[in-house]
Order: sequence, then structure tokens, then C-alpha cells
Amino acid sequence: MKHLIFILIVLLYPLSSLAYSHLSPYSYCGGDPINCVDPTGCVIEGVTKKDAAMAVEDFRLMFPGDEFANFRSLIVQSGKKQNGKSFAIISADALSAAFTRITLNEDQQALVEMVVNTINSDDVHKVEYIKGVGTLSNQATKSFLPGFLSGEIGPDMPVILERNGGLPVWLVVNEGGGGVTTPTQNGSHSLIILDGEHPNGRAVTTGHEILGHGRSLATGFGDSQQHVQAIRTENLILRVMGIPFINTGINHGKDEIPVPSPSLLPSFR
Repeated sequence: MKHLIFILIVLLYPLSSLAYSHLSPYSYCGGDPINCVDPTGCVIEGVTKKDAAMAVEDFRLMFPGDEFANFRSLIVQSGKKQNGKSFAIISADALSAAFTRITLNEDQQALVEMVVNTINSDDVHKVEYIKGVGTLSNQATKSFLPGFLSGEIGPDMPVILERNGGLPVWLVVNEGGGGVTTPTQNGSHSLIILDGEHPNGRAVTTGHEILGHGRSLATGFGDSQQHVQAIRTENLILRVMGIPFINTGINHGKDEIPVPSPSLLPSFR
């Protein structure tokens, strides 16, 4: 079955405010959001408001501990009532205030920077939480179907769609996996499987997909880098969450080969 799957599963000590000043939500555009445009980031957006709420919950869980209390409060849904489909932008002033007189180690700083730059960027990175049975939503089908139509089972897709009443989840998410991501024209689309495998919790899977695959794809790390970047991102999240586990990559995607130096920081922010 794996050879039929197109989806890019290979394819979420005291630091002074001055020391932290380089970590800005506008670092992607050199501190000049008026005259410079970020062509590579991904705003995080749920397919539904419920999806957005679940993604916010998962991203907050990536940052446990008192040192992140103020930062967690900045990770919210858009809208006056904080119930929109996307994440609210994090302002530079709010970010600076959240970490005043706070110490962050290298791992913590890297993950904060990655998340802030993703939330504040322009490309749309959709996320959807679904069960492992049934069919995909219309939006997910629009994102994932082109890969199947252009692949070896393309001629069979009309029959598959008709018999299943849509694009079946089992075809997209192979062997009970916890999530999958595919690139789209203006970002990416991630599926987080609610009843899938999440050995270290759903938040880790969400970060692996949205950041490790979606963000890395948007910042120029293509197919050949997905295995390495996603695994290193997951291990970064695990360290920040204080979970004593290292994913070597041996069970990841179609490669299923160990990642060299899996605990290195990802090469993107």
C-alpha cells in the first residue's frame, strides 16, 4: 500500500529582553513588514473553528512550564472573541513582554521562533482533525486528490471516489498513522488523525506535521529533506515538552531509515 501513497509524509538561563530582541515576529522580513513581504511562511488556519481551537490547544501544550505562561496566552484564535478559523497574529511588543526577564535555552528559543514566524507569515497552512474512517472533507479532498490523480492509481480514482462516497481516509493515512501533510498551491494541508497513533501525545503529532512538514516545505525544504527536517522538529518539540524520547526516524514515512543526528536543530525557522 505504501507505494501507492503520494502524500508527503516523508512526505506544531536568564535571557534579557535585549538578548531576546532578535526573536521578532517580523524577523522573516528583516523587521520591515511594510516594505518587505514574506513569500515562504504559513499562517495556521483550521478548516473549521473547531479545528483551529484544537490546533491552539496543541500548540499551547508544546510549551509547558511557568516560563511560557505569558507566551501561551498569545497563542489564540483570531477574532474579537478569539473563535476564528486562524491563529491571531503575535505582535512584537506582546512577544517581547511575554519573555521579559525570562530565560530560554537554545531549544526553547528555536521552537518559539519557529512557531511565531509560522503564525505571523502569509502562506496558508490548513489543519484538520479527523477520525481514521470515512472520507475527507471537501477542502482536504481538493488538497490531496491531485496527487492521486497524477499517480499510478489515477485511472482508478473515479471508481474509488464513487464506491466510497469521496476520498477515503484510509487511502491517505496508511497503517494507522497519526497525521499526514501535503503541499498546496499557497501553503500546505495537514490532517491530524484523532484515533491514530500518537505515542507522545497529539500535540507532538500536530507540531511534526504543521511545523516539521508544512513549515519546512514552505521555507524551501523540498521532498528530499522532509524525512530529516520533520524528525528533527519532532525531537525539538519533545525536548521542549520534557518528554524523554528520541525519534530516530526508523518508523517515519516511506523512508523508514534512521535520521543522521536526529537531535540536531532543524535547518529552518
